[in-house]
Amino acid sequence: MNHFEQFQAALDLTKVSDTVFSFVPNSKYFVGNTPHGGYLLALMNKAMTKVLPHPSAINSNIYYLDRTEPEPAELHVEVIRTSKGSSMGQVKLIQNEKITCLYSSLCSDFHYMKGHSGLTTPLPEIMNSVSKDNFKVMNYENFKLGSTPSFIQQLDMLVHPNHAWWDREISTDDAEARCSAYLELQGGVADTFVLSYLSDILPPVVQNKYGPLGWVPTLALTCNIRQLPQTNQLFIDGLAKDISNGYFEQDCNIWDMNGNLVATSRQLAKILKSEEKISS
Repeated sequence: MNHFEQFQAALDLTKVSDTVFSFVPNSKYFVGNTPHGGYLLALMNKAMTKVLPHPSAINSNIYYLDRTEPEPAELHVEVIRTSKGSSMGQVKLIQNEKITCLYSSLCSDFHYMKGHSGLTTPLPEIMNSVSKDNFKVMNYENFKLGSTPSFIQQLDMLVHPNHAWWDREISTDDAEARCSAYLELQGGVADTFVLSYLSDILPPVVQNKYGPLGWVPTLALTCNIRQLPQTNQLFIDGLAKDISNGYFEQDCNIWDMNGNLVATSRQLAKILKSEEKISS
């Protein structure tokens, strides 16, 4: 089974009722012993589109309210509005009688969307600043054995050499809070579920500036899927800014290799004990 097929299998949902689905988190898409945030986003995206009349979540917002455990859970879907061109709903991830994630999305259908396109966002110049052959496989094993999260191991990911904080030549002073990388789930062109997963695929990019910071939880994530990609391989560029009281925003853009911007995301995350880990 290739990476694309494996990911689709990991999104398997069991129908409990017309608006309730159960699932067991797949450990291949974990951070330590916790389901990865982008994987949970993809699961909730799938539950939503099983209920709403439109197949593609073009805007999604998820709040990570509590830890989701590696055990069975349910997704409860609520339809908020439907119309000819779009529909909207909400999903609650419920586990052990508490809501761990709250998700809302606006859905439409790319096959019927039409209108003027312009003001394009081109692939970033940094993509061509060095040869692709010099990009580095994201793998932390030479930094600390066993530290590469399982969700990173389920795709091909090549990182710009200046953003490979675990294995690079530039100093921390010269480094950006940024990560640029080639991405691919071998076996298929990314659908909206894969793009949901990839919208949170980058480890906290502040680590490229400050080094390993431990667990940096995502509190909220917005993902906009702009169009479906035309190529298997994609390119992502993520940038963090404005750390305030330990909180920061991380913005990501994802393109296909034809230069089409296919998805954008913004998340709010927190550096735990940031004053100890960075200021000192």
